Order: sequence, then structure tokens, then C-alpha cells
Amino acid sequence: MSSGSKTAPTETPLEDQTRHVDRQRIGFVGPEGAGKTTVATMVANRLSERTDVAIVGEAATFFEQPSASPEKVGPLGVHWTVVDHSPGTEILETAGDALDTVFVVVTPAMLDRVAAYERVIDQLDSDVFLVVNRFEECYRDRLSDLDGPELAEYFYENDTVAAAISDETVPKLEEWTTEAILLESLQPERLDTAEAMEALNRRHQSIVNVEVESDASALAVARSFREKGSAADFFRCNCRFHDGHVLARARPPRT
Repeated sequence: MSSGSKTAPTETPLEDQTRHVDRQRIGFVGPEGAGKTTVATMVANRLSERTDVAIVGEAATFFEQPSASPEKVGPLGVHWTVVDHSPGTEILETAGDALDTVFVVVTPAMLDRVAAYERVIDQLDSDVFLVVNRFEECYRDRLSDLDGPELAEYFYENDTVAAAISDETVPKLEEWTTEAILLESLQPERLDTAEAMEALNRRHQSIVNVEVESDASALAVARSFREKGSAADFFRCNCRFHDGHVLARARPPRT
């Protein structure tokens, strides 16, 4: 997962912001054969373990009754919609402006096709991140040299995942998670705990992201936010030097 962000921190008070984090609509786009539906399915499955989620597109065929319920929105109070767009850039030109965050899914051999997607997304009011599927170590330098969207996550070649998709079942990853994609959707900027609390208190940011080194520190950080009246939740990640992130926001109103 990338530790950087294309989205600059804002000093705009919340009442002047137009985007509401209580409804988060994320879209997956990419060339034919990139594994876009595979990634969208894994993300939707992980979200369904946290909260109800609406799923649109081919990924919806892997779930019995995708839905979004106001009563089951998880600790952060976020309503999620996962949109699995058809291959190509054309759909973005007509439907992309409804997305909060767009993830371009490619294989390492398709990195030269990312620019076409980024050009279209740049015309939208959406954040954009890269997801590399079927990754191999020999492509690491090429990925590092790519002048394009920030990397949200990469997934190694995995025969088990491919077999699950072929069998029309939801793939499971034992050693890797899809949490990084959710993190980047909500808040890619990392702050320390004091900075994060200050940002919420002064209403400079609607949601904040704090890296935590262990489950114990995650519990302590989440508790500190809740004691201040904020909502908080813990997300694991695949980063090398810490175990996850606590995301917090001003407690949303009851629906």
C-alpha cells in the first residue's frame, strides 16, 4: 500500500465541503482480462463482513442479496457501494462522475494502459488509485517508475483466487487483505494521533487516518477518539512497518 497521497490536506471547514463521507461509492475500472471483477469481488466481500454493501455490475453475481442498510453501517457510519464497471474507459465518460474514488485495475503487462484511464478520471471530481493484479517481483522496478496514480494495493498471482472466480465463488485470501483499498477510499493522508484529533476538533477534516503498530495500540487509539466523541474503526494493512490504521470521524448522526 502506498504511504503517499495525491489528495492534499484541506483546511476547508466541514460545513463548506460538498462531499459527505457517510456515503462512499467506489468504482473499479480496467482493461479486459486485468482481473477487475476479481478485485471488486474481494473488496465487496471484505466490506460485507464489516457492513451491508450495495454491489453493482458483474461482481454482484457473486453475492446473493447485495444491499445497503442504514441500520448496518459499521462503526464509522459509512454506506458503501461497490461498482464493477465494464472494461474500457467509455463508461467513465458517462458514469464516472458518480464515483467518490476510482481504482484502475491492471496487470503488470498493462501498466502502459493506465494513462488512458487517468486522462478520463482527471476530468471527474474523483480520487484515483492504482491496483496491480497478478503482480510478480520482476515488475517491481517498472511499477516504481510509473508516472501515474498512487498505488493502493497489489495482488500476487494466485491460482486459488483464479479458480474461485472460475467456479463463480467469492475468492479468499489467507495472507493478504483488501483493507488498503478501503483506507485509500476514505482517507489516504496519515496523521499522528494528536494531529488527527486536532484536525477533527477544528473541523479541518471530516475523517482522519492514524497508523498503529499493533492490535493493542489500535485499541488504545480508537478508545481515545471515542472518548472525545468521535466514531472510530480499525483497518489492517499489508505495510511492512505497522499492522494497521485507525480511522476516525466526527460521530455521524443517527439515521
